[in-house]
Amino acid sequence: MKKIFFGLFLFLLLSIFNVTVYADEIGSEEEKDFLYEGLKPGETVVDFYSEPVSKDELNYENEVLPKEALTENESIEGESVSPMSRRKKWYLKGGKKYVGLSYGSWRYAGASTISGGVLHASHSSTVANSYSGSLNVTKRDLNAYIGFNTTKSWSKTVSYSSPSYPSGRYRLQYRHVYKKYKVKQVQAYHPRGRVYATKYVYPKRWIERNYRVVKF
Repeated sequence: MKKIFFGLFLFLLLSIFNVTVYADEIGSEEEKDFLYEGLKPGETVVDFYSEPVSKDELNYENEVLPKEALTENESIEGESVSPMSRRKKWYLKGGKKYVGLSYGSWRYAGASTISGGVLHASHSSTVANSYSGSLNVTKRDLNAYIGFNTTKSWSKTVSYSSPSYPSGRYRLQYRHVYKKYKVKQVQAYHPRGRVYATKYVYPKRWIERNYRVVKF
């Protein structure tokens, strides 16, 4: 939990002030863990950058819009539930709950230098919203319920240039950052009836790219 709050604070700081953060200035070793993930022996992080993804790039306005709030007598499909219905169904209940940030793995951005200077990168970046956990309703119903498309993907070429570095060997890496949510699913004969099973699904929405410069 401490890492999640720290990471969120750092991302907000970077997006507001456009600051370069040096690894040695981050704080405790525990707080540095998310920066140092996946490093090889002898490698160290010297710079870290956060690039919030613009709404224009995500094209939010073309995503699935959330449904109207369901009444207690409606299913997720919007059908009236008959008191005589004896078939159990899965229903989404309680809205979506934000549970923190989720991080993709660090990837090589295709830029490195053996004599210092500036790292110039032009790399192909493919990313998608997703979900984890047990999905017992349809993807279409989940998307409508949470207000974004969990299967939407983007593929584009991203260009990036770093500041200049002193003599040494450096490489540029990037990863994707997501907002993660928790959604409750219940199994019942009708929405107001006895719950026979409960399962959770965890939708993830892409919000940001991170870059780090690694000295090796």
